[in-house]
Amino acid sequence: MFGVNPRERSGAVISKYRLSATMKTRHSYSEGTWRNQRKTSEMGGFTLVELMISMVLLLVVSAGGFGALHQGNRLIEIARDETRAGQILQSEIEDLRTLNWSELTTLSSKAKYDPQSSFTNAYAERYDITRLITTRSATERLVTLFVTWNDNRGTPHTREYKTLISENGLYDYYYRSF
Repeated sequence: MFGVNPRERSGAVISKYRLSATMKTRHSYSEGTWRNQRKTSEMGGFTLVELMISMVLLLVVSAGGFGALHQGNRLIEIARDETRAGQILQSEIEDLRTLNWSELTTLSSKAKYDPQSSFTNAYAERYDITRLITTRSATERLVTLFVTWNDNRGTPHTREYKTLISENGLYDYYYRSF
């Protein structure tokens, strides 16, 4: 009914404007085409209060997202530092295990030194290693390694490894002389 030109219907006189019940817009026929005309009171839009509320909600959601992202990056940094400290300690213990018994017993009982591994050269200035060797018996030494570092916020961290080395213990390194 709305798509038909009113002049083409047989003998019916139709008003120039009709109100559609479903669309609530006024339809008019002029210049041979149908078009929608809306009253300014019927035009859609948002009020200033609605826009302000939506902006506040967007700000709260964004702040929560950025807070979670920051906390996630902080946890990644802590995990990376802990992993690197564990790698440094493991490397230093492996270096100590390659020493024979006479070389191990000549080491000082407490020493502070920088890591000497090739993979730690880039991070050596950030980590401090302390070695403590205590005598448990004539044939056993308890070696404790401590690594300390400060994170990007300046918070100090410490991690330690302990191992027991004995004179005739289990060695998985073979020494050969040429």
